[in-house]
Amino acid sequence: MQIDNIDEIEKFVEEMNYFFTNIERTNSDLKNELRTKELEQDDLLHEIELSNLNAFELAKVAGRLKKTRQQRREIKDKLEFISTIKGFSDKYNNKLITGDLINLLKNIRQLKKNWDTRIYKTRVLEDLKVSKMKQNKEGEE
Repeated sequence: MQIDNIDEIEKFVEEMNYFFTNIERTNSDLKNELRTKELEQDDLLHEIELSNLNAFELAKVAGRLKKTRQQRREIKDKLEFISTIKGFSDKYNNKLITGDLINLLKNIRQLKKNWDTRIYKTRVLEDLKVSKMKQNKEGEE
């Protein structure tokens, strides 16, 4: 594994954390959307069953029913995909992994900060440019 690009690794860890923390919410949101579409479908079917509709009205309701069924199918396909991912996620997802990912992000960010603010304290050779950099940094504080 190359560590030349720490920003890419940081972004990857952020995405992993997002994945593990949001899979359950995504699953729940999709289930709620599915319930809503099924209720819409029931409303349209009851409209067909109980209302005296002319041909134009019937065609209009049938069009809405078709659109609702298509939207329902899309949601079910997404749920099927999420269910597959959730099988993987549930195996590894617990409070430990998300906590570990958050700690890993903190450590990566601390490393980056340390690298950006690094100074070297000369021990013997005070005439070096790095010694003057050290003195300037100390004077700023």
